[in-house]
Amino acid sequence: MNEQQLLAAYAEGDRAFHNLDLPAGKLIGIHFNQATFNDSNFAQGIFTRSDFSYCYFYGADLTEASLYGTNLSYAKLDQANLLRANLTKANLQGASFRHANLKQAQLSGAILTWVSFFRAQLQQVNFKGANLRGINLRGANLTGADLSWTNLSEAKLSGAILDKVNLNGARFHGAYLNALDFSGRDFSGLGLTAVKFNGGKCNDSILIGANLTGSQLRLTEFIKTNFKKACLNDCNFLGANLSRANCEQVEAIAATFTEANLRQSNFSAANLQGANFSGADLRGANFWGANLEGANFWGANLEGANFIGADLTSACFDDANLAGTILKPSPTAPLATSQLLSLFDLIPQPNLTKTWFVS
Repeated sequence: MNEQQLLAAYAEGDRAFHNLDLPAGKLIGIHFNQATFNDSNFAQGIFTRSDFSYCYFYGADLTEASLYGTNLSYAKLDQANLLRANLTKANLQGASFRHANLKQAQLSGAILTWVSFFRAQLQQVNFKGANLRGINLRGANLTGADLSWTNLSEAKLSGAILDKVNLNGARFHGAYLNALDFSGRDFSGLGLTAVKFNGGKCNDSILIGANLTGSQLRLTEFIKTNFKKACLNDCNFLGANLSRANCEQVEAIAATFTEANLRQSNFSAANLQGANFSGADLRGANFWGANLEGANFWGANLEGANFIGADLTSACFDDANLAGTILKPSPTAPLATSQLLSLFDLIPQPNLTKTWFVS
């Protein structure tokens, strides 16, 4: 079947065109709404500004095809081969590319909201500046892809391969990043509000000034990560590992650090009002000059921690290990005598001589 026969069949109401062989075919500006082209060969074809919305291309070969400005909204291209295809300015909203091959495809200016690239091959694809809101990239291979300045709000990236990906200036509000490895990355100043990044790795990374308000970061590793001046309000670090992390001057109001590993972490001059450190390992942690008003250290291990100049107003130290801890009230918010006495009451008798209240 050639192009003319295809158009005639479509005009007569036929919508099923399986196993077509039209390499280098030309269908420019044609309307094919809701047609089926499964397992067809369209390699190097030209389909500029045609309408294939709601069409089916399961297993089709579109290698190096020109789909410039084409409407593929809500089309199904699962397992299709789009190697080096030109999808510039194409409308792909709601389309499905599950397990498809889009290596080196051109997607500049394409509409990509709510697209599914589940386990797709997206190596070296250029998404720069694209609106990827709600996109499904779970398990996709994005090695060497350019995601700079993209909108990844509510995007699903869990299990994706992100080696050598450019994420400069990307926005991740509400994105699903569970179990990803971002170790050694620089996320300074990025918007990461309300992200779900549980069970992941972000060791030796830079998050200076980043905004992670309301994010879920349970069981994630942030070993030696730099959070200086980051916004961590309402973040959940349950069971996370922030050992030797730099949290200097962070704002972490009402953040949860329950049972987290915070050994030798630096929270100097941080705002930690109402933060929950219950059961956390804070051995050797530095809270110099921090605002800990209403913070909860119930059952925490504070051995060797430094609270010089910290505001401990209404802080809870029930059942905490305060051996070797240095506690000196802030001059602007001194501990009341009753609070000092209550702290002494909380310290097990053998540790009394090891805790220092500096006047």
